[in-house]
Amino acid sequence: MEMIRESNKQIKYGAIISYIAILFNIVSGLLYTPWMLNKIGQSEYGLFSLAITLISFFSIDFGLGEAVSRFLSKYNAENKIQEKKDFLGITFKLYIVIDIVIFIILMIVYIFAGKIYAELTVDELSKFRVAFLIAAVYSVCSFPFMPLNGIIISHERFTFRKFTDLLHKIITVVMMIIVLLLGYRLYSLVIVNAISGVITILLKLSYIHKNKLIEINFRAKNRTILREIFGFSFWTTLMIVAQRFILNITPTVLGAFAGSVQISLFSVAMAIEGYTWTFANALNGLFLPKVTRITIRSNNSHEIENLMIKVGRIQLMLVGLLIIGFIIMGKEFMILWMGESFSVSYYVTILLILPCIITLTQDIANTTLVALNKIRYRAYAYITVAVISFSLSVVLSRKWGAIGSGIAIFIGNVIGHVILMNIVYNKVLKINIFRFFKENHIKMCVPLILFAVVASILQYFFPAKSMFLFLVKVCILCVIYFILMWNTALNDYEKNLFSELLNKIFQVFGRKLNVQR
Repeated sequence: MEMIRESNKQIKYGAIISYIAILFNIVSGLLYTPWMLNKIGQSEYGLFSLAITLISFFSIDFGLGEAVSRFLSKYNAENKIQEKKDFLGITFKLYIVIDIVIFIILMIVYIFAGKIYAELTVDELSKFRVAFLIAAVYSVCSFPFMPLNGIIISHERFTFRKFTDLLHKIITVVMMIIVLLLGYRLYSLVIVNAISGVITILLKLSYIHKNKLIEINFRAKNRTILREIFGFSFWTTLMIVAQRFILNITPTVLGAFAGSVQISLFSVAMAIEGYTWTFANALNGLFLPKVTRITIRSNNSHEIENLMIKVGRIQLMLVGLLIIGFIIMGKEFMILWMGESFSVSYYVTILLILPCIITLTQDIANTTLVALNKIRYRAYAYITVAVISFSLSVVLSRKWGAIGSGIAIFIGNVIGHVILMNIVYNKVLKINIFRFFKENHIKMCVPLILFAVVASILQYFFPAKSMFLFLVKVCILCVIYFILMWNTALNDYEKNLFSELLNKIFQVFGRKLNVQR
């Protein structure tokens, strides 16, 4: 019982810190991104996005990161100490081998960059090469430390894990502001990304060492473990490669067929899609140890289904507010935030986030596929999405630029993630997917529709002329949304959850006020 209470506590505090980090990310993005764009220009912002997304595509961990979380959670549940040591020894050696391969690939891309990005000017290509080289050096040096997150998650230290994410974001933004104020431009932004990443890695190493979370047997040569790792990682690798194709390769496609301006338009939309995904997916990974225990203990599909509904309703409440709010008020926001020239990004963003109202509410089902080592079904879906998105993007981006790529990704997501994955949840995991949609989307459709109507009326009669007035309008709509949800959709468990959270917030502020007095 003590372990379960501690696990629930870590999940709760991990989720709270996640949302604090997301709030910081959104607020800093609102204030910082247009300012940075003004400092370095639309072209250099496109080059910065191109370098970062390209590096992140090649910096995939080939499924080993998720394998670390999955297998260590399993070994912890089964109390297999020696297997943990052997597993980590083999995993770290695999990372080093893969790191060498990544270094070779990145150097090939650097050499042939001129042929790959034919639409870039000579000056843009020169700047891109330098930025790419800096990012590539950091990527190669940091890659062997990727298992650290999996180690922390498998021991259910979610509070520290999410705290480091928050700290990484704060350090990155603060340092970027400083270097831009000092007059530095594109290259300094890439260097700052690298420095903040190194600081985060050192903190994680220190925490793991101090808390003695792991012991590593670098001499391990266990073939059984190696087969299990490759069996799991093969499908995860396919899934991750396909996933990176969907968004991270799109700037490259636009660089080849549409130019740097279209990259910047798509990058802004991608940033907002990232905020939406991060906000709704803050609980992602927190439930893997818990789901693993359920599958090992009883493999009860009904228990998983109940957890999926419970978590899915909370995620739908959050993602519903974001998506409906953006559809109605997003164009006004985009113009106030980035300027009239970025109004096209509004339509691209809608195409990217619309399927999320379904996909982002089904995280527990995806986690169950990981726990049961049935990740290949997610890989099938991602490959389907990648093939459709990439193929259509090459065709559509030539004529419609960023919007063409947005249409391609939307079609791919609907076919792969919405249709195919729900068939998998129903047929493979034996989850009653109709019950899930009934308890989540159907029961919550009334407040969502009412909110859409109220937001449309408010937007029509009170258009905002400044970002301050826009934010005031957003705050009013958030209060209205919460009242509608509370009175028409939330059950007793959800009301108690939010009541407890609000009480704790008031207690913290109350203690601070008493201390100040």
